[in-house]
Amino acid sequence: GSDQPGAGPALRSLAYCDWCRYRNDSPVIAPCTNKGLEVKRLLEVGIGYKDLMVPFLPAGVEYVHGSSLRMFEEYFPGAFINACDIRKDTLINEGRICSMGCDQSSESSLWLLLNSFGVNYDVIIDDGSHQHEHQRLTLSVLLPAVRKGGIWITEDVWPENGQKLAEEFGGEFWQGEKGRDDGLVI
Repeated sequence: GSDQPGAGPALRSLAYCDWCRYRNDSPVIAPCTNKGLEVKRLLEVGIGYKDLMVPFLPAGVEYVHGSSLRMFEEYFPGAFINACDIRKDTLINEGRICSMGCDQSSESSLWLLLNSFGVNYDVIIDDGSHQHEHQRLTLSVLLPAVRKGGIWITEDVWPENGQKLAEEFGGEFWQGEKGRDDGLVI
Protein backbone atom coordinates (compact mmCIF):
# COMPACT_ATOMS: atom_id res chain seq x y z
CA GLY A 1 0.00 0.00 0.00
CA SER A 2 0.88 3.65 -0.29
CA ASP A 3 0.23 6.59 1.97
CA GLN A 4 -0.65 8.82 -1.00
CA PRO A 5 -4.38 9.69 -1.14
CA GLY A 6 -6.19 7.18 -3.34
CA ALA A 7 -2.94 5.53 -4.37
CA GLY A 8 -3.00 1.87 -5.25
CA PRO A 9 -0.89 -0.62 -7.13
CA ALA A 10 -1.69 1.08 -10.45
CA LEU A 11 0.19 4.18 -9.31
CA ARG A 12 3.67 2.91 -9.98
CA SER A 13 4.62 4.97 -13.01
CA LEU A 14 7.25 7.66 -13.32
CA ALA A 15 4.39 9.91 -14.37
CA TYR A 16 3.04 9.85 -10.82
CA CYS A 17 6.49 10.70 -9.45
CA ASP A 18 6.87 13.54 -11.94
CA TRP A 19 3.49 15.00 -11.09
CA CYS A 20 3.40 14.74 -7.33
CA ARG A 21 7.03 14.99 -6.33
CA TYR A 22 8.96 16.91 -8.93
CA ARG A 23 6.39 19.40 -10.14
CA ASN A 24 5.20 20.16 -6.60
CA ASP A 25 1.57 19.95 -7.73
CA SER A 26 0.20 17.42 -5.29
CA PRO A 27 -2.52 19.97 -4.38
CA VAL A 28 -4.22 18.69 -7.53
CA ILE A 29 -4.84 15.23 -6.11
CA ALA A 30 -5.64 16.12 -2.48
CA PRO A 31 -8.62 18.41 -3.28
CA CYS A 32 -10.11 15.69 -5.49
CA THR A 33 -9.85 12.99 -2.85
CA ASN A 34 -10.64 15.27 0.10
CA LYS A 35 -13.80 16.55 -1.60
CA GLY A 36 -14.78 13.05 -2.69
CA LEU A 37 -14.69 14.33 -6.25
CA GLU A 38 -15.16 11.59 -8.79
CA VAL A 39 -13.15 12.79 -11.76
CA LYS A 40 -14.78 11.83 -15.06
CA ARG A 41 -13.53 14.69 -17.24
CA LEU A 42 -10.19 16.46 -16.96
CA LEU A 43 -8.56 19.05 -19.23
CA GLU A 44 -4.92 20.08 -19.13
CA VAL A 45 -3.72 23.12 -21.07
CA GLY A 46 -0.06 22.55 -21.98
CA ILE A 47 1.51 19.14 -22.58
CA GLY A 48 5.19 20.05 -22.78
CA TYR A 49 8.09 18.50 -24.70
CA LYS A 50 11.46 17.01 -23.90
CA ASP A 51 13.74 20.01 -24.49
CA LEU A 52 11.49 22.14 -22.28
CA MET A 53 11.06 19.65 -19.43
CA VAL A 54 14.42 17.87 -19.04
CA PRO A 55 16.20 20.82 -17.33
CA PHE A 56 13.61 20.69 -14.51
CA LEU A 57 13.90 16.98 -13.75
CA PRO A 58 16.07 15.77 -10.88
CA ALA A 59 19.20 13.80 -11.73
CA GLY A 60 18.42 10.22 -12.71
CA VAL A 61 14.78 10.85 -13.65
CA GLU A 62 13.98 10.20 -17.29
CA TYR A 63 11.58 12.37 -19.26
CA VAL A 64 8.27 10.70 -20.12
CA HIS A 65 6.26 12.57 -22.76
CA GLY A 66 2.81 13.47 -21.46
CA SER A 67 3.64 12.15 -18.00
CA SER A 68 0.95 14.12 -16.20
CA LEU A 69 -1.69 13.01 -18.73
CA ARG A 70 -0.63 9.39 -18.34
CA MET A 71 -0.67 9.75 -14.56
CA PHE A 72 -4.19 11.17 -14.68
CA GLU A 73 -5.27 8.27 -16.89
CA GLU A 74 -3.95 5.84 -14.25
CA TYR A 75 -5.09 7.75 -11.18
CA PHE A 76 -8.63 8.42 -12.46
CA PRO A 77 -9.47 5.14 -14.24
CA GLY A 78 -12.94 6.23 -15.36
CA ALA A 79 -11.94 9.68 -16.57
CA PHE A 80 -11.64 11.03 -20.08
CA ILE A 81 -8.50 13.16 -20.30
CA ASN A 82 -8.43 16.08 -22.73
CA ALA A 83 -5.37 18.21 -23.39
CA CYS A 84 -4.13 20.92 -25.69
CA ASP A 85 -0.84 22.53 -26.60
CA ILE A 86 0.30 25.19 -29.03
CA ARG A 87 2.84 22.70 -30.45
CA LYS A 88 1.06 20.08 -32.53
CA ASP A 89 4.08 17.74 -32.30
CA THR A 90 3.34 17.26 -28.57
CA LEU A 91 -0.24 16.01 -28.98
CA ILE A 92 -1.23 12.61 -27.59
CA ASN A 93 -4.31 10.70 -28.78
CA GLU A 94 -4.37 7.22 -27.29
CA GLY A 95 -6.37 5.35 -24.71
CA ARG A 96 -8.64 7.83 -22.89
CA ILE A 97 -6.34 10.76 -23.75
CA CYS A 98 -7.48 13.07 -26.55
CA SER A 99 -5.61 16.26 -27.40
CA MET A 100 -5.68 19.06 -29.93
CA GLY A 101 -3.76 22.18 -30.88
CA CYS A 102 -4.69 25.38 -29.09
CA ASP A 103 -3.06 28.79 -28.66
CA GLN A 104 -3.97 30.04 -25.20
CA SER A 105 -3.08 33.60 -26.18
CA SER A 106 -6.04 33.52 -28.59
CA GLU A 107 -9.59 33.80 -27.30
CA SER A 108 -10.96 32.26 -30.50
CA SER A 109 -8.59 29.28 -30.15
CA LEU A 110 -9.79 28.72 -26.56
CA TRP A 111 -13.43 28.87 -27.73
CA LEU A 112 -12.61 26.35 -30.47
CA LEU A 113 -11.18 24.08 -27.76
CA LEU A 114 -14.46 24.27 -25.83
CA ASN A 115 -16.51 23.74 -28.99
CA SER A 116 -14.43 20.64 -29.78
CA PHE A 117 -14.19 19.06 -26.31
CA GLY A 118 -17.29 20.44 -24.59
CA VAL A 119 -17.79 21.62 -21.01
CA ASN A 120 -18.61 20.24 -17.54
CA TYR A 121 -15.06 19.38 -16.51
CA ASP A 122 -14.35 18.09 -13.03
CA VAL A 123 -10.79 19.44 -13.21
CA ILE A 124 -9.05 21.94 -15.51
CA ILE A 125 -5.32 22.59 -15.17
CA ASP A 126 -3.55 25.45 -16.93
CA ASP A 127 0.12 24.50 -17.33
CA GLY A 128 0.50 26.27 -20.66
CA SER A 129 2.58 29.34 -21.47
CA HIS A 130 2.90 30.52 -17.83
CA GLN A 131 2.42 34.11 -19.03
CA HIS A 132 0.06 36.14 -16.84
CA GLU A 133 -1.97 37.57 -19.74
CA HIS A 134 -2.50 34.06 -21.15
CA GLN A 135 -3.36 32.63 -17.72
CA ARG A 136 -5.96 35.36 -17.20
CA LEU A 137 -7.50 34.88 -20.67
CA THR A 138 -7.59 31.11 -20.20
CA LEU A 139 -9.33 31.50 -16.84
CA SER A 140 -11.88 33.93 -18.24
CA VAL A 141 -12.81 31.67 -21.17
CA LEU A 142 -12.46 28.18 -19.67
CA LEU A 143 -13.44 28.63 -16.00
CA PRO A 144 -17.18 28.48 -16.83
CA ALA A 145 -16.49 24.99 -18.29
CA VAL A 146 -15.70 23.65 -14.79
CA ARG A 147 -18.79 22.01 -13.34
CA LYS A 148 -20.13 23.10 -9.96
CA GLY A 149 -17.94 21.54 -7.29
CA GLY A 150 -15.07 21.05 -9.74
CA ILE A 151 -11.49 22.27 -9.46
CA TRP A 152 -9.45 24.79 -11.49
CA ILE A 153 -5.67 25.03 -11.15
CA THR A 154 -3.33 27.53 -12.79
CA GLU A 155 0.31 26.48 -12.43
CA ASP A 156 3.59 28.39 -12.35
CA VAL A 157 2.21 31.75 -11.26
CA TRP A 158 4.30 34.63 -9.91
CA PRO A 159 3.05 35.72 -6.44
CA GLU A 160 1.86 39.20 -7.46
CA ASN A 161 -0.03 37.76 -10.45
CA GLY A 162 -1.32 34.81 -8.45
CA GLN A 163 -2.87 37.09 -5.84
CA LYS A 164 -4.56 39.13 -8.60
CA LEU A 165 -5.93 36.02 -10.35
CA ALA A 166 -7.15 34.52 -7.07
CA GLU A 167 -8.97 37.73 -6.13
CA GLU A 168 -10.48 38.30 -9.58
CA PHE A 169 -11.70 34.75 -10.10
CA GLY A 170 -12.49 33.76 -6.50
CA GLY A 171 -9.63 31.33 -5.98
CA GLU A 172 -6.77 30.82 -3.57
CA PHE A 173 -3.06 31.42 -4.20
CA TRP A 174 -0.52 28.82 -2.98
CA GLN A 175 3.19 29.62 -3.09
CA GLY A 176 5.36 26.67 -4.12
CA GLU A 177 8.82 25.88 -2.79
CA LYS A 178 10.91 25.70 -5.98
CA GLY A 179 11.03 29.40 -6.79
CA ARG A 180 9.04 32.62 -7.01
CA ASP A 181 7.23 31.48 -10.15
CA ASP A 182 6.17 28.17 -8.58
CA GLY A 183 2.78 29.33 -7.35
CA LEU A 184 -0.63 27.76 -7.94
CA VAL A 185 -4.03 29.40 -8.16
CA ILE A 186 -6.76 26.97 -7.11
